[in-house]
Amino acid sequence: MMLSRFRAFAGKEITENLRTKRLFSMCAIFVFIAILSVITARFIADIMGALLAADGGDGLVIIMPDPVWHDSYAQLYSNITQMGLLAFIMLFMGAVLKEKSSGTIDLVMAKGLTPMTFVLSKFVVGAVFTLASLFVALLLTYVYTLVLFEYAGQFGNVLFGAVPLAAFMLMLLAITLMWSAIAKSTATSAVLGIGTFFGLLVFDLIPVVGRFTPGNLLEHGVPITMGYEVERLGGQVVVALAITAAALWVAAWVLRRREG
Repeated sequence: MMLSRFRAFAGKEITENLRTKRLFSMCAIFVFIAILSVITARFIADIMGALLAADGGDGLVIIMPDPVWHDSYAQLYSNITQMGLLAFIMLFMGAVLKEKSSGTIDLVMAKGLTPMTFVLSKFVVGAVFTLASLFVALLLTYVYTLVLFEYAGQFGNVLFGAVPLAAFMLMLLAITLMWSAIAKSTATSAVLGIGTFFGLLVFDLIPVVGRFTPGNLLEHGVPITMGYEVERLGGQVVVALAITAAALWVAAWVLRRREG
């Protein structure tokens, strides 16, 4: 019975995400980031030279290393961290809040849907869309890097290199859903979500403890893509999964209290 309700509500979530174009918006953002990253990696020296020439700086000489294929992935992960994740939070910040505002959550709860099933449905559908968008960005980056650099790394390493980022994004999705369940306005949900994101990055600076915080996951993509092993990856993924589970539990607990 619970599984059938989960499937029914998940189906409703998929339909709603397609209708509101959330999936297409996320894919479009990640496609833009992928294309921008490869172009930037390949032509950054030419771009800088053109900008200096236009500004009258012909006499200046900037020495830059020759671009290499893995610069594309470095730019990709950097741009996703700086732009993609903030847009990601904005897309999901009202996922639960709008259900509370419209009264939809009261209706589905009255029909027997539990708070945890409600939250898990939101999370699973959001996770599928998130991973699909990330995969599209990776595939596009790989192909475009292959065209411009004539080598793009081993595709298996490219996929495995995205695992730390994927774990971080799923954790951020769960945290965003949690704040969406707690907050009373989309503005509050956005501030809390973005604040948590930057807070996770700040925790990396704490001696000893910072080495195991999930924010470090954002630093592993390029080394893994290049075929290197990274330290403490397993521990950081476990911490991210634990935070994910805790955030989902808190979201369900908040909704259960509201129902009561």
